[in-house]
Amino acid sequence: METMEREVLAEVISECTKADGWANLAEVGVLLRKRDVAYGKLSKFILKFSDIVELKVDESRQPPVNYARLKEITAEAEDEE
Repeated sequence: METMEREVLAEVISECTKADGWANLAEVGVLLRKRDVAYGKLSKFILKFSDIVELKVDESRQPPVNYARLKEITAEAEDEE
């Protein structure tokens, strides 16, 4: 199940990613729900995949906005798997 969740999460983040390389976490959550991924608290769900996703918070906005992006996987990291 976690493998499927990982794949869906990567697809959804890719779909939501803007020109700056970051995806608004609220948009990611909406698409995950539409794809029937049950996650409870979104930030905790994302943290399960911290090996492929990084997070940032834009605190200059009120309320603060959370973003996610897929980490770049180097060829070296792929060889380790």
